[in-house]
Amino acid sequence: MWRLSVLAWAASVVLGCDAGYRIWIPRSESADPLFRFIKHGKAGYIDATGRVVIPPTLPENVATGEFHDGLMEVAVFDGEYVDRTGRLVIKKDLYRGWDFSEGLAVAMRNGEKLWGYINTKGDFAISPRFESSLNDYVYPFSDGLAMIKVHGKFGYIDHTGAFAIPPRFPDGTSFSDGMARVVMEGPCVYFPDGACGAFNPVFVGGKQGTKPPPCKFSYIDKTGRVITEQRFDFARDFSEGLAPVKIGALWGFVDKNGKVVIAPRFEDAQPFSSGLSRVRIGGLYGYVDRSGSVVVAPRHKYAEGFSEEFAVVGDLGGTYWYIDKEGRRKIPGEYDAASPFFKGLAHVRFMSGGEAYIDSSGRIVFRY
Repeated sequence: MWRLSVLAWAASVVLGCDAGYRIWIPRSESADPLFRFIKHGKAGYIDATGRVVIPPTLPENVATGEFHDGLMEVAVFDGEYVDRTGRLVIKKDLYRGWDFSEGLAVAMRNGEKLWGYINTKGDFAISPRFESSLNDYVYPFSDGLAMIKVHGKFGYIDHTGAFAIPPRFPDGTSFSDGMARVVMEGPCVYFPDGACGAFNPVFVGGKQGTKPPPCKFSYIDKTGRVITEQRFDFARDFSEGLAPVKIGALWGFVDKNGKVVIAPRFEDAQPFSSGLSRVRIGGLYGYVDRSGSVVVAPRHKYAEGFSEEFAVVGDLGGTYWYIDKEGRRKIPGEYDAASPFFKGLAHVRFMSGGEAYIDSSGRIVFRY
């Protein structure tokens, strides 16, 4: 989960870092298979066959543009949601409403200062009880639990709103693959992942302007048990049973017992997807399997993780294409921008202009 502050957003504008997607596609695995297109400044949606299911009548600039549990919020500051036909189905007296996840969405009533979670009917399933301040916050449900920050400490609630893991960690992330990354000791500081991370330091147990040491990271399971006494210099989410960790200047991987199973030897490493991890070696990107063996040689200046057997790679000069798990180009053509595949489709922008959704053969399913 990004924690993109106003300061980071300003830095992205002034310094040119890009906090958004190169081209839109649903990025949450739980998102519904509806795909956005823009016409005359309005958003419409197609299904996976290319059929228009919502004409371009919706606002273009909504939070993620993704449908979840059949709903999408279209007015963040009013808590309004449309269904998969574009019909307004939730319009409550809400000050804020977020995307749904696991049937619940973070929300706050007008005139109140407490967060709760609404169900897909717009009623509070978890009553407003969580404060909003510099030291208190809430997060969406992920992997069965939602992270809650209480007086500067992070814990996790279940779907009843009860704490499954009491708030006792100075910093944390949402659960993924049964694990969550945490900081155990503070004060400290780290720079989060993301294009604007270098301009958005996270001060753990301290405050901006101080000079705390760099944070050290570990992982917990869903009981709150810390899986290893070892502390890592940085760490990313678990996926497919492994997580990338930084030890010194290099990255390796640990299993769910906290054991290092791929020794640190990469300049960078990302979570596994479709059985492969994107790594950087000698300044270029390639892919390794779960044994740490290189299966796609590092030769790309730009690369994304594999999704549905394909990965987007490029030369950073405005040219992008798709490769398979052997590193071969599998979809004809090069694009000005290209997204990962999501539930059968990918979003591309042509060199000649215009955008389209394509299937895994490269066939244009919908062009606009």
